[in-house]
Amino acid sequence: MASHVASLRGWHTALARAEIASLLPSAVVNRLPARRLVLLDGDVSPEHMLEAVNCSSGCQALLTHAVLWSNEQPIDSLLEQMSDYIQTHTRTGSVAVRSWKHEGKMEGVSARELMRKIGGMLSEQGYQIDLEQPDHRLGMVLDAKAGIIACGWMIGTGDESDGISARRATDRPFFKPVSLDPRLARLAVNLASGPLQKGVTLDLMTGTGGFVLEAAVSGREAYGIDLDAEMIEGAQRNLDWAEQANRASLLLGDATRLLDVLPADAIHRISGFVLDPPYGRNSQGTLEPTALIRAVLESSHSVAGENAHFVLIVPIHPFGEHAEEALSEDAAVELLHGQWDELQACFEQTGWRLLGRWVEHVHASLGRLILHAAIVPRD
Repeated sequence: MASHVASLRGWHTALARAEIASLLPSAVVNRLPARRLVLLDGDVSPEHMLEAVNCSSGCQALLTHAVLWSNEQPIDSLLEQMSDYIQTHTRTGSVAVRSWKHEGKMEGVSARELMRKIGGMLSEQGYQIDLEQPDHRLGMVLDAKAGIIACGWMIGTGDESDGISARRATDRPFFKPVSLDPRLARLAVNLASGPLQKGVTLDLMTGTGGFVLEAAVSGREAYGIDLDAEMIEGAQRNLDWAEQANRASLLLGDATRLLDVLPADAIHRISGFVLDPPYGRNSQGTLEPTALIRAVLESSHSVAGENAHFVLIVPIHPFGEHAEEALSEDAAVELLHGQWDELQACFEQTGWRLLGRWVEHVHASLGRLILHAAIVPRD
């Protein structure tokens, strides 16, 4: 069974691990001592890996059939393994070696010297070296804190920036101050929807269109629903601005009555539901927040496809930085609106099974709770 290494971006590694597991469901995700490196065990096709990296918010690159070295070994053992690797995992076309660092500089190891020696091995094997536009790149990531080096043919750029921030809310023609960071919006879409070919993404209360925009840009078929005609008009302007109007459809309607809103050919094809409900002055309707979420969960279950998932984001009182780990089942959180046990019961009673909880720190007086659930089939 093949083992690949995912190199994660650093902004929320716990969510990034969950995201790559959702995008590559045939792989088993195993933790490594390095917080930004995970091992993917399984026979995953290169096409699916490329698709996952290209649409991911939290993964900067995959190293295929990766070689792992730890600082408990002599550095020459890494070079011996890479010599065997280059001979075993051949490529056709020009190549280059690319390296990047996690957690600072690794003591006693020169990335430049390793790149030079590995590049020499490639040259000895007859490869043309092209540092500008190679057909293939052999990646090497050095994690100083864990004392680990991972090497392998790269899928993805290895860049720290994901490019998603270019669509931040304030750059769009229509935005509100409460709009989500597009990195979190993209990650929530991927966590809920899984691989691109799985099905349709539904943004249940689209607002300015953050979720539906990220779903469309990543190559998904998507729908966005909102009760407010102004929001539908504004979200459409954002889709037109991003040149994604052909991938997404916006519908004026009530997320608690999806059977009345969605077109017939979308019902039971929804693979991912995403919801960041408005609160306080931004909210609409007569239902209090927990009752509204319950009604939306119930309605979503009625139109969901097989093995659908749901991601809900709700505001919480400050909880501190928890970017490295998911919350434990017994971790107490204080919602800004309602009680946690009541919200948890909403999922259980409407046919959804909670899979994970994460916290995003917003500022000193606000955090976000990200909930991920899977559908429970009903008889």
